[in-house]
Amino acid sequence: MNYKSKFFLFFITFICIFFAIRLHGAEIYTAAHKDLSGIGWLFSTIGLMFSILSGFLIQHLWDKWERIQKVVLEEIHSLDHLTMYSTVSEEMRERTKMIVKRYIQHVINHEWSSETKLLDTNESIIELRALNQEFIASSGSQQDKNAHTKLINTLLYTRERRILLATRRMPSIIKHTFLLSAVLVSALSLLVAIENITLDLIFTLSISSLVCAMYLIVDDMDNILSPGAWHVSSKLYKEFLKKVE
Repeated sequence: MNYKSKFFLFFITFICIFFAIRLHGAEIYTAAHKDLSGIGWLFSTIGLMFSILSGFLIQHLWDKWERIQKVVLEEIHSLDHLTMYSTVSEEMRERTKMIVKRYIQHVINHEWSSETKLLDTNESIIELRALNQEFIASSGSQQDKNAHTKLINTLLYTRERRILLATRRMPSIIKHTFLLSAVLVSALSLLVAIENITLDLIFTLSISSLVCAMYLIVDDMDNILSPGAWHVSSKLYKEFLKKVE
């Protein structure tokens, strides 16, 4: 279910709950109306705590999203330069292209999951290291050999950074605290009594819709590999693979 469907489901459910409380929960509403000043103060306190927590989480997850986008570009940049430096011989050039293609295919097919292991050494990594040893033993200049080794090391480092950023999730205690605060703000907004039912609906629905939207944003950004508004896809790798081929 995408975020639009989730938001629409929340919208309909909240309206039903609102009218159930307003039309059939007269005792609850009357009690809230008599003690409006106290409920308003408590509601504003919880709302403030929710706004601070949501602001912190969105800023942190946004920064993480920006960093993983940058790491993906750095990894592709390293792969591109690796194919450019392998000019010692035609055989070396073709072998480099073959290994780079295998590496990209492995990334697309096996590393675009939250279950990817950080220190997994696969066949493509072993081949990259073997390629570097072959290049060092070749007749190329020492400067090219050093640059080649640096590119391999940079590539492996950016790969580990990408996996770390993509698979690291928000601690469960923080996410559950955020969910609790979102539920409290939405539920308690129903107790901030306004006599006019239309104004009451507009007020409570506006607050709860905003809270729901903020929770969906945080939930979407937390799982950065799943399809969504802040989805990091393997599209750039697929485009680069076509270029190599």
